[in-house]
Amino acid sequence: MKKKETQNVTNETDILFIPKLKSRELKLHLVYLSLIFVSFVVVITTYIYLIPGLNIESKQKIKTLIPKNFKDLITLNNKGKIKILYDSLISYKNEHGLILLILLSLIYIFYQAFPLFLWWMTGTGTIITILIGAFYNYAFSIFYCSLLSTISPLVTYLIFKNYGRTVIEYFFRKPLTKFDEQIKKRVKSKFDLFFYIAILRLTPVFPNALINILVASLSLPAIPFSLATYIGLMPNTIILVSVGQTISMLSSIDVKQTFYIPITFIALLLLFQTIIKYKYREMRL
Repeated sequence: MKKKETQNVTNETDILFIPKLKSRELKLHLVYLSLIFVSFVVVITTYIYLIPGLNIESKQKIKTLIPKNFKDLITLNNKGKIKILYDSLISYKNEHGLILLILLSLIYIFYQAFPLFLWWMTGTGTIITILIGAFYNYAFSIFYCSLLSTISPLVTYLIFKNYGRTVIEYFFRKPLTKFDEQIKKRVKSKFDLFFYIAILRLTPVFPNALINILVASLSLPAIPFSLATYIGLMPNTIILVSVGQTISMLSSIDVKQTFYIPITFIALLLLFQTIIKYKYREMRL
């Protein structure tokens, strides 16, 4: 009897101790994520201030975009600031194209890697992809942006796999359960997993930022995830780069000759996305 009583007391103690452990782990992981976030901020801020070859006029224009308060933070992607960014960067790109590309890449990865902290910056990835399409060669822009849109989710995957599982389970329990149910229902093999993630990237069933963090929590393999992301986001990348090219062409002399090529391409890709979206809904039903 005494042994049974002792075991019962031990079990009750363990049950009470588990929530404390989880709470401690959650707080610790939030601290780790915050430290990584701050490190990214420091790197990008330092890079902006130390950009070599930046003339005074362009530097002052870019500095005006650095947020001074929360209101500035939530209005970073408004039309006026985008125009300031475009006008200042287009002239700077002609002198320092590689430096500008690195800056845009750092901001893109930063935005994609921390959806929990940067939820208010919705559309930043889209804007950067369009800017790269406007500034650089069309074929290079498609290749580079596709690579960038694959690397960024992988960075998110690695960060949240190591330091974000408890955070995801705490803040995104319902989406995580729904996502897990969908995977168990549809995924029977590695090929199914590859195809399913590619379709999710192509259709807005789950937001991309949510997919990035949920996949890390479910311990899905990194390689199929990365390849499926690359293929699934390719059509959207081509559309956004084409938009950037069109914007660039609008300011050039030969608009009449080349304007309709990217517009037609965009229309065809949008039609393709719509068909895939419709077919996927039929599959779900």
